[in-house]
Amino acid sequence: CRTHESTIRPPSSSSASASSWSRSSHSYTFLPIPFSFLRSVASGFPDSRTCLLHQKLQMLNVCMERRTLRDGGLPFAMRPVGAAAAGGDQSDEEFFDCAGDDQEEAGEATGRLSRLGAMLLVGTDDPLYIPVTQEPVPKTEDQLEDDAEVMLKLGPGSELCTQMMSASLLSDMESFKAANPAGQLEDFIRWYSPRDWIESEPVDGQDPFGRKGQLSARMLIPGNTWQTVWEGARAVPARRQKRLFDDTREAEKVLHFLESRTIGQIAQLTMATLFHVGLLTLVQNARAERDAVPQCDETIDRITATCCRLSRESWSGAGGAAGAGRPASAVSSTVKYEQQLLAEMMQLECTVTQVRSLRRKLFGATSGESSGQEKLVRSLLRAHETELPEGAASPVAERLMVLFAEAKRAANEQSGGNADQQQQSGGNRANLTVSSTQNLPDPIEKQFTLRLSGNTVSKGPGTPQFLRAILMPQEFRLCGAFSRNTTFY
Repeated sequence: CRTHESTIRPPSSSSASASSWSRSSHSYTFLPIPFSFLRSVASGFPDSRTCLLHQKLQMLNVCMERRTLRDGGLPFAMRPVGAAAAGGDQSDEEFFDCAGDDQEEAGEATGRLSRLGAMLLVGTDDPLYIPVTQEPVPKTEDQLEDDAEVMLKLGPGSELCTQMMSASLLSDMESFKAANPAGQLEDFIRWYSPRDWIESEPVDGQDPFGRKGQLSARMLIPGNTWQTVWEGARAVPARRQKRLFDDTREAEKVLHFLESRTIGQIAQLTMATLFHVGLLTLVQNARAERDAVPQCDETIDRITATCCRLSRESWSGAGGAAGAGRPASAVSSTVKYEQQLLAEMMQLECTVTQVRSLRRKLFGATSGESSGQEKLVRSLLRAHETELPEGAASPVAERLMVLFAEAKRAANEQSGGNADQQQQSGGNRANLTVSSTQNLPDPIEKQFTLRLSGNTVSKGPGTPQFLRAILMPQEFRLCGAFSRNTTFY
């Protein structure tokens, strides 16, 4: 849409942005399920290397994908028996009770995916089958942080903490028992954690199925989590288990997160990404000047580390479930990182621009790069003065004289200098040589040095004497070193 320039008001720009974001986030609720994937968002589980806003959109994609698979009636979909087809009215509480009337008969194997090679169960000669398990549970970075905080508060010996840690393990054990009714904990370990199964002797012709062995030391500890969960697990196939990942509820959480954020919080979530994009753009455009910039790689690594730190600071305060305001200390820390990052990027960009300017002015736009040129440019950037490799008669020196003449002419024009002097300093560049000192700018410092050594006229053998005078516009200094011959005087 087009907006007349006269109707744009700076105070209303933030309100318009907030209204646009509110409409965008609210529109996700009414997307059709089969075709509601956000195509501009990377597929797969939430990537912790991206910003929290992108992780939330990835989580929304995963939720819609899981919902589509469940409603599509696929073989391994987490769907109740006799549920309505896609598009039917289903309750949001789609949990499955294993004690239903149509539960599988006791001892009947179900939920098998494939055989695990040629392995057999430890206690019988039945094949060991890989069960159909539930999909892993995706989590965004703030959810992982919340889980870690809860476990830290509960402590390692808490029953709730054990349940949180072993929810996926319990589901896999129940699926394994359903697929292998005669299976034991040793069989589950051989499939789930082969490193915890220690074979007593190498697999040979007498035992080609790897059944001779024992559990590792940590699995033999009395009352460990694996034994406790195995004893409490029932033979329930994955399709009849309670879903580990409730896509409906998680999608509602994401939508609530998007709708409850202010435009300032959304901008704060994308700040680290914007800085990272700016850094990548700067690095890509400065490939030719990278070797000449002093400590370029160290600066880029430091800026990248600051971007990562800024990303953590951004979501740790703005990504809370309650949406509460951030503490003043967190805001101050984030602003400090942003200012530091901006200053370093500006300094790096300025240095890259200086390298390009020095190359163009000293060597021309068409000259090829050489090690001598790179060394000269690098020394000019690191120090205030340097020596010309070929001396005062080199082409670089002639170009410097031209630059000095242009700088002096520009200074005379700004200060309203004599027109004759401007015409004299603005002559043909081809006739400018190193000996034309009239084009040099006024010196910023003058030094006069007096040295005395050797025999004197009146007193014979003399001793070294030194005196230096330094003259500057607002400063005058004298320094000397004097000695006396203590042998003869």
